[in-house]
Amino acid sequence: MIRCYLPAERWRDGPVELDEAESKHLAAVRRARTGDRIGVLDGKGTAGEAEVVAPHKSRTTIRILSRLAVAPFVPRRILIQALVREQQMDWLIQKAVELGVHDIWPLQTDHAVVQIRPGDAGRKAARWQAIALSACKQSGNPWLPRILPARTLPEILAALAGVPGAACFGALQADAVPLPELFGRLRNENCPQVAMFIGPEGDFSPAEVEAMLSAGVQPVTFGPIVLRVETAALFILSALQYAWMR
Repeated sequence: MIRCYLPAERWRDGPVELDEAESKHLAAVRRARTGDRIGVLDGKGTAGEAEVVAPHKSRTTIRILSRLAVAPFVPRRILIQALVREQQMDWLIQKAVELGVHDIWPLQTDHAVVQIRPGDAGRKAARWQAIALSACKQSGNPWLPRILPARTLPEILAALAGVPGAACFGALQADAVPLPELFGRLRNENCPQVAMFIGPEGDFSPAEVEAMLSAGVQPVTFGPIVLRVETAALFILSALQYAWMR
């Protein structure tokens, strides 16, 4: 089913006009016709079905037929992702949305191939947010993740300090806890939030590992095989989803 984004404040009975971007996608790209049924979502947990009343490339009108409030995924999940190349990051964001991530916090790391200049951080975040919205519409996830501008590790650790929940990072060290063991314990404790750090291709630097350990971030192992960055991100999000579905 074709899905469109309609901000929560614009949901009402009677005809509703989509914005120009959504109108163009629906009328010009997907070639919707009067009477077609489409899906709508507001990015804040509401999804529904609507009827196309008057398709137009800049001012399409629809009528909402039904709506359903969808509970957010539990626990709240934050992916703290080291910066990777643009194509990898775009793909990773799409898949993270499909797996129910709530926030994505891009992370500047010592060994990252990609670095973002301060003046470009907002523009990059806006582009990633648009990719996340597209992934919501494609997958039907009514919860639009928040994607923040890239920050340094000290900034992110400070943002997590004092917030209820747990944090972990993928590690190769011998004393890392197996991921199923950690998630099983957190589930039994009704942990409200899990923040997951995924490092760059060159892994976290020793100084970064020490900083995370000092902040109480738990090292976890994904098994005996070294995973690529995007594989590791999907692995940990999938493992968390599975642990709370059982």
